[in-house]
Amino acid sequence: MSRAERLRGYLGRLLGWTSTSAIDHALRSIDLARKHRAQLVLCGQGDLVPLAYGLHRRALGAEAPFVVCDPRRGNTPASVRSPANYVDVVAAFEAASGGSLCVRLRRRPPDFASLITRLRDSEDVQYICIDGDLSQWLVRPGPIEVPPLSEREGDIPRIVDEYVHDATVELASAPRSLALTQDDRKWLVEHAATTSLSEIEKSALRLVALRSSMHLSHAAARLGMAPVSLSRWAARRNLPTFPDAARAA
Repeated sequence: MSRAERLRGYLGRLLGWTSTSAIDHALRSIDLARKHRAQLVLCGQGDLVPLAYGLHRRALGAEAPFVVCDPRRGNTPASVRSPANYVDVVAAFEAASGGSLCVRLRRRPPDFASLITRLRDSEDVQYICIDGDLSQWLVRPGPIEVPPLSEREGDIPRIVDEYVHDATVELASAPRSLALTQDDRKWLVEHAATTSLSEIEKSALRLVALRSSMHLSHAAARLGMAPVSLSRWAARRNLPTFPDAARAA
């Protein structure tokens, strides 16, 4: 499958596979951003950084840097769970050279104006900004608006399946011997697909890690998180961490 086909397929996941006009509109917006002729604006519910990261990987490639500039998160390296974050605008801009720099407009850095100036003069950094409010944006061809999951109930099983596939590839899991069961997929539909696409993505990644690891500490290490945090996440959602006693041995 070509990069263009993968990008179009991913936009179908975000916007609806039958929403061809919305997909075509999004492709025009991405093309302008890729050519540094406009910023890419992404709007919708939930945490949109994972969606922006997914667009970046399919539009520019996984090898191109994707950097977030969020002053609330602190300086954190990239992991399987999240992209790198920089508090300092200059450091974020330099780290994003050849790739994308993502800013949550509700958490914009104090020196946001200087970042905009740098971006306007740059041919090396694509700018992605994300927010839940469309009203302030008058960009052309316009923002990419991700519809809420409540409007796409019929698509949810396919969305879950695609995120499970992505998680299996990301974690290099063995898809035949350690595939998710139908009960696991049902759990994702019932517990993760009630809020946002980013919640489905996060839950699928963690569930695949749990089901393809011999113990919880191994799963947590693969995810780059503390075992106690993963255990608490599963407990809050009534998820049996290792229902098969043989697997936990």
